[in-house]
Amino acid sequence: MIDLPSAPVPLTLLTGFLGSGKTTVLNGLLRHPDFGRTAVIINEFGEIGLDHELVVSTTETMVLLQSGCMCCALRGDLLDTLIELAERREAGELVFDRVMIETTGLADPAPILHTLLTSIDLSERFVTDGVVATVDAATGAGTLLRHEEALRQVAMADLVLLTKTDQPEADEPAVRREIAALNAGAPVDVALHGRIDPRRLTVLGHFDPAMKSSQVRDWLRQETVPAPHLADVEALKHLDAIRSISWVIDEPISANAFDLWMEMLMAQRGADLLRFKGLIHLQGVPHPFVVHGVQHIFHPPVLLTDWQGEDRRSKLVLILRDFTDPELRDLFSALNSIAVTEHVLPVGYLSAEVVS
Repeated sequence: MIDLPSAPVPLTLLTGFLGSGKTTVLNGLLRHPDFGRTAVIINEFGEIGLDHELVVSTTETMVLLQSGCMCCALRGDLLDTLIELAERREAGELVFDRVMIETTGLADPAPILHTLLTSIDLSERFVTDGVVATVDAATGAGTLLRHEEALRQVAMADLVLLTKTDQPEADEPAVRREIAALNAGAPVDVALHGRIDPRRLTVLGHFDPAMKSSQVRDWLRQETVPAPHLADVEALKHLDAIRSISWVIDEPISANAFDLWMEMLMAQRGADLLRFKGLIHLQGVPHPFVVHGVQHIFHPPVLLTDWQGEDRRSKLVLILRDFTDPELRDLFSALNSIAVTEHVLPVGYLSAEVVS
């Protein structure tokens, strides 16, 4: 009997700018039975990976691609990871019938798509089902005007998910106008708190460059021209003014001190804080807090049920724009130098959660 080759596994690219809600959407999808057999690849920009600790997965097929941007430094790693997943699936070691790739918020989808669409090694094993882009209704209009990466993410999308429409700062009509100007053919769905009907992501069809705008086709064609050999820093030229800072704090943090530090950071440089996320170990609290925000907008912290593994240190990742080295040194030293009176009733960002 001749073994017939199995159908290619559908692959979905989940993209969107920093803080636009990709991980929240992914969490919602993976909790649904239709996505229970999904392999997940997460790309993070920075030395400390956090998103994989915040994703609730019903499978063991989760891979973290770290310390670089998938659109430039990690394209070979992505190809190798997909081939390894396919080989392990074929050997019966892994069971999955869909792949989700969550890109870093700074990724340009064009090079990633070029890798997925042109690799001979992938062509018989995977089919690129489509591109899903998340857009923040509170900051999205300005982000699309200021950041080329965000513009490309929306322009290449087969489906746009509009997030944070319930925020006081949200301007849904303005964001929808910007999306329509970039990609009039893509449907726009609201994903409130990350909730989206999983069926919307399983009927995207096949990513077809011929159905995209001429500008998108030009971006994809540019990837077929071999790039000159560049140093890593030059290859990341689209990140020149943006840097990722990873910070591990060994001892539990005072909630009051952390609140005051956050207020100082927001007041002084909130507009240049493109992304803030972390797992925080507070004094007197056995479980970690998840904190995250974008620019001046911070979301209520979430107390997790437990830590993953034995590491109990606080971990912070900040993606910043136009910060000098002296500013960064001052930023790190400030948290350790803030004096607080712990017996005063706490009323701040984290403290309110602790006493509730």
